[in-house]
Parts: sequence; structure tokens; C-alpha cells
Amino acid sequence: MLSWTCDEVGDSPRIWQRLGVACSWRYSRRVNSLPKVLFTLNVPREHLSPLDGVAELLLPNRHEWNALPKADLFSLLRDCEAFISQGEVRANAELLDAAPRLRMVANAAMGVDNLDLEELTRRGIQATNTPDAFAESTADLTLGLILSVTRRIAEGDRFIRTGEWGKLGMQPLRWEGSLVGGKTLGIIGYGRIAKLVEKRATAFGLNVIHTRQRNDDHPQCRSFKELLAESDLVVALVPLTDSTRHMIDAKALAAMKPGAVFINVARGKVMDEAAVVEALRSGQLAGAGFDVFEEEPVVHSALFEMDQVVMTPHLGGATEEERQIGRREAAEEVARFLRGEPVRNPVNEPKR
Repeated sequence: MLSWTCDEVGDSPRIWQRLGVACSWRYSRRVNSLPKVLFTLNVPREHLSPLDGVAELLLPNRHEWNALPKADLFSLLRDCEAFISQGEVRANAELLDAAPRLRMVANAAMGVDNLDLEELTRRGIQATNTPDAFAESTADLTLGLILSVTRRIAEGDRFIRTGEWGKLGMQPLRWEGSLVGGKTLGIIGYGRIAKLVEKRATAFGLNVIHTRQRNDDHPQCRSFKELLAESDLVVALVPLTDSTRHMIDAKALAAMKPGAVFINVARGKVMDEAAVVEALRSGQLAGAGFDVFEEEPVVHSALFEMDQVVMTPHLGGATEEERQIGRREAAEEVARFLRGEPVRNPVNEPKR
């Protein structure tokens, strides 16, 4: 009788203690029945320590770099109330159907284009991201791509690795690149990453301008059209929205200075990849650097043959230090949610 009373009625711990040993055991069992939370990659548990005592953390028992196979992912999600990914998992209707207990999705990433926010909202599932966790890493990579393109670093590396240097000799005139000091860098967008890029670029002697934000009258602000016309180098640093999709199209590329360099570390669909290829072929663009592509991991085949193009596999935020920060911040969001506290970086307003 006592066991039934404690299990079925939400009595306080003080009352449970008075009811005896049997009830104490049942109370202990309920306390230890924590909600399950899946992190979709095999990472050290200490990166997710905010979940200690709040949730039962599930990690896949595998060490491959790739995302979990769909069948394994769906099986693990069956009893989970939340999951955290680094943006490699698509939270769409198919996945949500396989996770009937799911109440929250946390992206340990800045972008949210892997999340079907409309479907999550309709089902009452909270979604969050970590908008500031990877800014320093992405800013570093942006400058790295700029220098690699303008100083032909990646091209020179290939020249040595393929044995051409040993066969052909120094060829001093072949490797003339371009100084960045004194050039104008136009940044499309002016969020945290853009400000960090500006700080780094200024140290290299670049003159930085950026697109206007609302009523911003700063002397470095330009309209989109003005920025394209004035910049020697153009960097895309905007989120993917309906208004930014294919904003770098044939018309925008034609509005750039002849011989400009274009860098995309934002989202692949911000650019019309085919139009960028044509601008590179014609010489309208002298070079380009891409960390993102329209249909990742598929890349326009023509880019493989272009020495003036430097490409990286969407590794903008991939530093050990900031990945750990992002995982911890995502875990903190899940812990807040499970404790009934407001989340700090919501990306939707789910119906309750």
C-alpha cells in the first residue's frame, strides 16, 4: 500500500521518508529516471557536463567522423526528450516522427538551416543554437582564405606536392600574387563574425567597409550595390534567409570590380554557384575562396580545375577550443529547458 501511494501520488520527500523503506526505494528510482538526451557524435562526456544530474546522456558507440546512419539515429532518438547535434542532423518531419518524446533540439552550431523550424514549431518542440560560439574560428578562416587566394598559397602547395617544382625549377615570375594592404575589403553583413574579421583585416592594412544595418550611418557603411562597386575583396557573412538566398548572383557579380576576389564563409546558398563559376571563367573574378557550397558535399565540378579557387570542407568553426565551447553552451541550453527555465538562444517559438 505504501509503495502504491508513493508511486501514484506526488508526495514531497519529507512525507516519503515517513512512509518507510519501500517508499524510499521507489522515490530513489523516480529521481534516477532522468530524461534521455542524445548527442549525435561521439565526443568526450566532459564537454557536456552541464547535463550531469539533469539528464541521462546518450553518446553513439562509434568513432567515425561521419554522421550517424539514419537507422541508428532514429533508434537512439526513440526515447529521447532532447538531442544536440553540430548541424549535421536534419531535424525534419521524418526524424520527428521517429522521436515521439522529443521536446527540444539544440544545435551546437551557428546556423539552423538543418532544422525544419516550421515543423518543430508546429509540434511544440523548442529549438536553439549557439550563435557566438564559433565566431573567432570563422573569422580566422576568413582571413586564411583571403591570404591563400591573394598569395596563391594553396596553389603553391599543390605545385610542390605534385613534383612540378622539382621538374620545372623556381619560375619566379609565376608566383606573383597580390598584396592585401591598401585594398578595400567589403563585408556583406555586420554581425559578430564580421566585426572580428574587420579587426583582423585592419591589422593587415585593409580598408574595411560593410553593408548598412538598419539606420546605421557609420562612415564605413555602404549599400549593397555601393559595397560591390568599391571592394577589391568581397566577403559574405550573412545568415541564409529568403532575402539572402542567391544574393550573390550574376547581377551582383557583374556589379563587382573586374578582378575582384569573392570569399564565402556564410552559407552555400547565399551564392549562385554556377554564376560564380562563370565569373571566374570570364575573369570578372580573379579568385575565390569557399568554405561552403550550394549542395554540400557536392561541389560544382568546374571548381576542381580552377587554380585561383581555394576550397575548404565547411570547417569555419572547426577548432577544438570553440567546438568545446559550442557543445557546452548547447548542453547548458538543454539543461535550462529540462529544469523549466527559459532558454537563451531560441530560434523558434513553439506552440505549447
